[in-house]
Amino acid sequence: MRTTGRKSTIVGILIVLCLLILPAGRADAQGDGPHNLPLIPINTNIFTPQVLVLSGNFIPAGTAVVPGASVDVVAVPITYIRTFALGSHFGRLFAVLPVSTLDASADVFDPIQGKYRFIDRGRSGIMDPMVTLHIGLAGAPALKLGEFMKHPKSFQMVAIAGVGMPFGTYDSSRLINLGTNRWTLRTGIGTVFPFGEKKRTALEMSNNLYFFTKNSDVRGADYRQQDPLYVMENHLTHNFTPKFWGSLDARYQYGGAVSTDGVPDHSWTNALGGGFTFGYQVTPHFGVWSSFDKVLLKSGDAEEKMFRFQIAYSF
Repeated sequence: MRTTGRKSTIVGILIVLCLLILPAGRADAQGDGPHNLPLIPINTNIFTPQVLVLSGNFIPAGTAVVPGASVDVVAVPITYIRTFALGSHFGRLFAVLPVSTLDASADVFDPIQGKYRFIDRGRSGIMDPMVTLHIGLAGAPALKLGEFMKHPKSFQMVAIAGVGMPFGTYDSSRLINLGTNRWTLRTGIGTVFPFGEKKRTALEMSNNLYFFTKNSDVRGADYRQQDPLYVMENHLTHNFTPKFWGSLDARYQYGGAVSTDGVPDHSWTNALGGGFTFGYQVTPHFGVWSSFDKVLLKSGDAEEKMFRFQIAYSF
């Protein structure tokens, strides 16, 4: 009996460590990824660089479609995560700085000239940094590691608030940029539903609204404005072993139409994307994971494929 209890404790610790090495939130509306919402112990630090490859017709931030464009982005988002207590509530802070390269070509509709024109651009720099905060609302108390080990898995709900800062690389003479030259505000609710044998399976869901300020530095125009964008993200995750896990991923985006001086740019989004993720815990403090996603169903011109590989170190 004593040996069995010891084995159970070891397995439990490995599962906790697997949760600690979780995927980091993205700096835009293209998806946070699985294992981004579940409760983990407070006073945890996580450093997570990743390589992200995007190919489609979205701007690099993933918040708007450019009809007729071919946009290829290679980004290396660097993310720092810190968990802490907000009174008795769980708190988690994400700070993301995406270093990127951009290769874009398109026959782009210019609403000022009222016609399409061809562009072909390459650029290196950074996308807009983003800071995101999770605050526990239900089933998400502030727990130290020892307390967390004894806490039963159950329904969890967190409030999500984030801000994207207009510090990315931007040139008003270019129609497609790494930065957006505007503030992005995010608000949402995230939920986790553990179920199944030993609750090794979970449905992670988040519903988010993104709001955007005006970009007042636009070539040949006074301003560019984007309508609010709704993003729903779902992940069905499963821990196959204490070290190996996987996820089926889905993301839906709707809205976000762009206009220049009040003239529509024909860029609203109504698209469902899906894919899969696999992760592996290499050592107690080091994990890796990779994922692939693409647009599956759409109403409009949305096209995108995404691959990412990430390493994560907790301390």
